[in-house]
Amino acid sequence: MKFTNFTKTYIIILASFLFVSCANMQAMLDANSSDSSSPQELSIDQKLQVSIPVPEDSKYLVNKTVIFGEGDKFSGVLYLEHDELAEDIVQFYRKNMIAKGWSEIGIVRTNFILINFDKEDRFATIKVIRKMFDKSDSEITIGPKSSTRLEKSLDGNSVNDIDEPFIVQ
Repeated sequence: MKFTNFTKTYIIILASFLFVSCANMQAMLDANSSDSSSPQELSIDQKLQVSIPVPEDSKYLVNKTVIFGEGDKFSGVLYLEHDELAEDIVQFYRKNMIAKGWSEIGIVRTNFILINFDKEDRFATIKVIRKMFDKSDSEITIGPKSSTRLEKSLDGNSVNDIDEPFIVQ
């Protein structure tokens, strides 16, 4: 009989602890939902600032997004969340980037999808990540192309007789 009372007391204390812990955890989650790590709607001004096609109803992560410049001179990284399948987001980018004058260079499909685009003196790399529950994320990197050229091959045959592995011009 004593063992049963001990078990009941233990279960009541454990249940109370779990209930209080869950309430505290929910309060912490509610308090953090208003900070910059939570996804936010992309405003019209922000869509114009980056001058690239963005899927409707996309949300962006403020704490991961870095934008320099605006319009056609936008450079940086834009992190977006989507309530659509990754394949649908990839099709959106492929169709709409080409419509905006970008040329698709290549696409790689693995546990994520990577698409490279080219436009005049700029490049764009879009990484689309599959998520649970038919959702996806995308990471868009856009910047100017560089004129970097390797003067020495990796196998050791050199165009120049310099001891450095390569020259960046």
